[in-house]
Amino acid sequence: MSNLTVGDLVAMRQLACSVVAGAAGTGRIVVWAQVCELPDPWNWLGKDDLLMTTGMSLPAAADAQREFVRRLSEAGLAGLAIGDDLLAPPLTQDMLAEADEQCFPVVSVGHAIPFVAIGRTVAIAAQSVQVSRIARLSRLYDATQAAPEDETSLLDRVSAELGHRLHVVDVELGSEVLRDARPLGDDLVDELRRSVGGRLDGLPSRVSIDAGAGTVATAFPLATHRRCMLVAAEHADIEVDAFVLLHAQSLVGVEVERVTRERERTDVVRAELLEQMITGSISAEAATPRLGQLELADTHWCVIGFDASHLQTARTLIGDRGVPYLSCPVGDEGYLMVPSADADLTADLLDRHIDAMGMSARNATTRRVPDSVRQARWALQAARAAGGGLAEYSTAAPLFLPRTLTEAHFATRAVLGKVIDYDAANHSDLVETLDVFLSMDRNWSATAEKLVIHRQTLGYRLRKIEGLTGRSMKSSADIADFWMALITRRISSVRD
Repeated sequence: MSNLTVGDLVAMRQLACSVVAGAAGTGRIVVWAQVCELPDPWNWLGKDDLLMTTGMSLPAAADAQREFVRRLSEAGLAGLAIGDDLLAPPLTQDMLAEADEQCFPVVSVGHAIPFVAIGRTVAIAAQSVQVSRIARLSRLYDATQAAPEDETSLLDRVSAELGHRLHVVDVELGSEVLRDARPLGDDLVDELRRSVGGRLDGLPSRVSIDAGAGTVATAFPLATHRRCMLVAAEHADIEVDAFVLLHAQSLVGVEVERVTRERERTDVVRAELLEQMITGSISAEAATPRLGQLELADTHWCVIGFDASHLQTARTLIGDRGVPYLSCPVGDEGYLMVPSADADLTADLLDRHIDAMGMSARNATTRRVPDSVRQARWALQAARAAGGGLAEYSTAAPLFLPRTLTEAHFATRAVLGKVIDYDAANHSDLVETLDVFLSMDRNWSATAEKLVIHRQTLGYRLRKIEGLTGRSMKSSADIADFWMALITRRISSVRD
């Protein structure tokens, strides 16, 4: 640490500095001197930095000037050096009084003295500090090299080196990445998300967070594909050399990217396994050892279904929490298989991001994967019918829909049996045509466009369906039968 103080700079007559206010604070240490003309320099300079300005960033109003000095002092800056260039607004008595109260030195710099002269003076005094800085960086990189293949180990080592407990938060999802046994409180994470609005572009180099009840933290943006910030909790302002901190951010950012890429590769393997279990292309005996590697063997589990567009979000949230899982898309739905013991936790994590979810029974075995997927589909339809939320197969079912696979096959065959047989024998698409037609609210133009057929062809297909089923497209009762049969068929089939 440099021993140079603001008072030392004032004592150097060649620098032509004079104390305007806050003389009691001239003993503050100066480790760096930096020019900044932004209106919020406390977000860009750190502890023991001397702010040099022509005064362009200094507000004119007395209250604003007072607040300006207070924020600089709270950020731990060494002092404020204002160039005597007639660019600064008049310094008010309120500002000077605040500087005296805060013991925060405000210094006037002579017009003939370039700021670079002060900067070089501070830099020369700080040269002896560079050796310890380089040594600290070396230890930081040694921590990276020594870290075993454990998601939390690198963050633990960097935290130990910097002397602050660090966390990584995805401010878009509100999830803690590289989570350990001492996670941040939900109130602090929520306040961080509110403060940054889910965006990292345009943020200052550090963001101070106050979640109330004495809970404070400092957050720093990370250069990662996920919108993450490095958070030092229980510290209003982390006291770490800015250069060292920049390297720490880089190291943690690289680790977040490594973990993200590794999870993505693992998700591909997990998806393949779950798809094989759903379709029956792998036996329960063959799947068991692979499930054991994922901590899903010898346990009861359940399946959660939702819209496939949310699958990546679900994987990310569950992966951050360390819950073992399998997942894959099936048609328009995504499915997540988790241990039954983690079912409630998983549902709570997903609830803030997914509007409708269906959960299978919680006592599933390896041999009953297809049944569990069907149960999750059943429950998902119930959740959608109820307007969203979570529906469990054991307590809810879609109104008017069958509850067993046998009932589902019977209901489907009773309405669409002849149409299904006709499609199979003639390689036609009557069932698909009916599904699209009703999904499009019987809009002829929209249906023809989606199926890429002429309206006359659509008319022919619909008449053929009416002839095979003995039902009319003009009858509300018959349309209801068609629709419920299609939904039942969609739910009961293993794959769409």
